[in-house]
Amino acid sequence: MRIPIIGGSYKGRSVNINPQETINYYPILDQQGGKHIKALIGTPGLVEFSDIGSDVEIRGMIVRGNSLYAVAGTTLYSIDVEGVATALGGALGTTGGHVWMAHDGTNIMVVDPGVDGYTQAGAAGALTVIADADFPTPSTLTWQDGFFIISKEGTGQFFISASYDPTDWTATDYATAEANPDNLVAAFSNNLAVWLFGKETTEIWYNSGAAAFPFTRISGAFLTTGLAAAASLAGILGSLFWLNDRREVVMAKGHSPTSISTDQIVYHFEKFTTVSNAVSFCYTQEGHTFYVLTFPSEHETWVYDATINIWHQRASYPDLVSGKQDRHRANCYAYFAGKHLVGDYKNGKIYEMDLDTYMDDGEAIKRKRITQIISQDQKNLFFSNLEVEFEAGTGLVTGQGSDPQAMLRMSDDGGHTWGNEHWCNIGDIGEYGKRAIWRRLGRSRNRTFEISMSDPVKSVILGAYADLELGES
Repeated sequence: MRIPIIGGSYKGRSVNINPQETINYYPILDQQGGKHIKALIGTPGLVEFSDIGSDVEIRGMIVRGNSLYAVAGTTLYSIDVEGVATALGGALGTTGGHVWMAHDGTNIMVVDPGVDGYTQAGAAGALTVIADADFPTPSTLTWQDGFFIISKEGTGQFFISASYDPTDWTATDYATAEANPDNLVAAFSNNLAVWLFGKETTEIWYNSGAAAFPFTRISGAFLTTGLAAAASLAGILGSLFWLNDRREVVMAKGHSPTSISTDQIVYHFEKFTTVSNAVSFCYTQEGHTFYVLTFPSEHETWVYDATINIWHQRASYPDLVSGKQDRHRANCYAYFAGKHLVGDYKNGKIYEMDLDTYMDDGEAIKRKRITQIISQDQKNLFFSNLEVEFEAGTGLVTGQGSDPQAMLRMSDDGGHTWGNEHWCNIGDIGEYGKRAIWRRLGRSRNRTFEISMSDPVKSVILGAYADLELGES
């Protein structure tokens, strides 16, 4: 008999795409009535757009007018459409960690959490510390209706600036999220509302135009879910995403949050030692909207495709110290000059994410899919062959990728140990009818397949099928 390994099921044992075991592929659904219900598409590669020239973290980016602005290490840079970076005067007091950025069309404001607030104006103005004595120690920053809005470190208070002026603050221009006594973790503007996230609860406020203080809590808009990592907040197309205090990933449309993480993902996140420094961003590409969540201390990046409600993982080339696959290079995001740009978390580079690029800044991308366990009543299954249907004929003319190979490994103990590597050509350039088939795969009561490839070619898995016979015992 032949059973599907990607998509479909066998004897009630689901073998649909398992998001915890899909790395550097993202699943898509065929909505055109085509041959396959699901397929796995290689995630975008990274092409250098700008190099700051020093090994520092790109801590945040924002677009104002015709320029991209990026905080790299202690310095704010303006970057033109050709990727030429110019260092602006002034400096932050710290060298690393996520920064919050907002602008009003003229002024840029930067918040270094727990440290200081900074402003920059004009095409080449210097970055300066906010000198107003009434400016409190900020933890996060957002912008709405002409006001820069900050949460005050270690309190339930949020402050607003003077209208369109991030340098002017008044000690009495604040309100307190006090439906619950937990301190604020972040303030975030979304859909013309200001979400005030505590550690365990959330309130939603709006601009009522009141004379004393313009923001007012929406009656009944109180959520019994908090925020585990301030920078896990990201919004796009009216949707808001975050990692809550129960280590669930939550998406809200309107004022109603829904958990979008599976039980497996929550269990995995619960094992993490540190989640408070998680960072995130959202983007839309090729009709799919993605929420990208990275845990720097745990060296993992998880991605939710909000278009089809499926998760996958992303990883970049191995860390030079550990030798293991590391988190994805992307640390922050901006859409600029018609490009999806991301800042590197350690080397001072800004890249374009490009679906027609199959390497990360010249380094190989290892793409991997591990199936769920295939079993039936603990009886022996005899596997005569496995066929993985790749989009064939995508090899290169010369060099690595001219003989594109996929690698197969098998595990019979739930993925704890793996057997030898078995390689197979998936189609040189123009070999569109090439079939990738592995034969004589032995027997097992609990079989898991791992399929991977790292050649710099287009990698699309359209389906996978195993031919097997069910034994008597």
